[in-house]
Amino acid sequence: MTLKNDILKDLREKLKNSRNTRDSVLDQLTLMDVQIDQIDKLIRRIDKKIPPILDTINSRLTEVKNAYDNRINLNCRSDLKWELTVTQGNKATGGSPINTYTCVKNDTREQRNLYGQKYYRKPLNRDFGSNLIKEFTGTIKDQSKTLAVVSVGGTNSIRVGDIITDDIDSPEIFTVGDLPKVVGFGTTSIIGVTTTLGGSIGVGSDHFINVGIGTTLGINVGAAVSLPGILPEGTTVTGIGTADVIVPLYDDDAGTFTNTVVNQSSLILSNVALATTSNQEIFVGNLITLPSLLLDERAVQDSINGTFSVIRSTLEIDSDFDYNKSPLDPVTVGIIGSKRGIGHKTEIVNNGHPPGPKQWKEQHGDPEPNIGAGNVVYYEGVASWPVVASGSVRGGSATFSYAVEGQVLVSTSSTLTSSNATATNSIVPPTPFDANDCNDADARIATAEAAASVSALQPFVDEINELNDLSAALRRVRDKKELQAYGMLQGAAYQKSEINEIKGQIDEIDSKDLTEYEEGDD
Repeated sequence: MTLKNDILKDLREKLKNSRNTRDSVLDQLTLMDVQIDQIDKLIRRIDKKIPPILDTINSRLTEVKNAYDNRINLNCRSDLKWELTVTQGNKATGGSPINTYTCVKNDTREQRNLYGQKYYRKPLNRDFGSNLIKEFTGTIKDQSKTLAVVSVGGTNSIRVGDIITDDIDSPEIFTVGDLPKVVGFGTTSIIGVTTTLGGSIGVGSDHFINVGIGTTLGINVGAAVSLPGILPEGTTVTGIGTADVIVPLYDDDAGTFTNTVVNQSSLILSNVALATTSNQEIFVGNLITLPSLLLDERAVQDSINGTFSVIRSTLEIDSDFDYNKSPLDPVTVGIIGSKRGIGHKTEIVNNGHPPGPKQWKEQHGDPEPNIGAGNVVYYEGVASWPVVASGSVRGGSATFSYAVEGQVLVSTSSTLTSSNATATNSIVPPTPFDANDCNDADARIATAEAAASVSALQPFVDEINELNDLSAALRRVRDKKELQAYGMLQGAAYQKSEINEIKGQIDEIDSKDLTEYEEGDD
């Protein structure tokens, strides 16, 4: 027997052993997946009981908000005030300082944190009956077929034909039963970290006038801007300038309000406005170019920095699986909602943080992202309404109109927001106003507050914590089995790579005549 034949015999034996080992591991994985699925069923059935109880609690908290909102809407109380936002020189007063006031929410803000079931999901918490290639963070707009990949690594390891979903069990961004496939790759641009600026713009104008919150300071030429429905997509800042705007000016010495021309800072834009808007917020930030996936189906809602999964349709679960990938990092953290059963750990939260999801590199020692079930905000309100006057305040001939949120006025006075500034605040409610309706609104608030008190909610909180504790215990059992299953998948994928390498070695050596090398001198 030649040395070549000895080598080939040894390689074929190794190939046989690797195939047998892989087959054995995959059989074990199949059995383990069945065990995991059985535990999954129990966990999902327990999780199913939690949302109705959460809905009961959160609906009571929401009713508190609705009751207070109702009192504001009936003009029984006001949730607005004047706030000094800018002090600057202006040509309207010959260069002397004037003050800009903006009508904003007052200081009676209250917040009720909603309850939710938060999950922590390691990469090993997956369906071992699917070929999950990777998870990534992405951004897509409603009705778009372009999915921007925000995660480090971009579109690496993703192929044409791969299936994209925002959730394995209950997709929301894409239509169930019609999940998109990757048909190509490209780039797309999104607005990164933004600055909020209040102001106005008229149809056909390319000047966004900063009247209200924010400042143009720190905004650079080339920055991207977003004002949906008013400005075309792709609009950028081409310059920083000034523009004249007519606003009510209160002269403290004369005691009168008059309409006057004020020279305000403005953004000069690359496109003109498609419609007129005032007291509107515009978002300004850097335009970031990201790799993107081109899909064959449209998203049915927006997803900003959401978590997406890549699934490859193949009968071999270990194909293209990266056996070097960590089963522990990154951890996806979010609120379960309709995604029952997911996560290696869950807890009931009432912290007011946004629901996510977000990815957390726990093993790297990164701080845990703030994730919660959100909150509801309302205003208790006060019996004082901000107003705008015209005519002489001191002469007693002024007429008043009630200010709306975002409205601005300028003044030579620096005391317009003080309690004695009767010129800009009124204790007379706007119309319509009905004292009986206000009494009913107060009663509704009292009822809602009682139903949402700590003592009234505690039995429901105790019940969901008990259910979560039970599902958490089962999740710990499943977590250990999933770690075993993940190890099996890694082993099968490693043997798969060994099989492919050995087959290549056999093909290469078997196709060559090594006679002269076997019989020749060293």
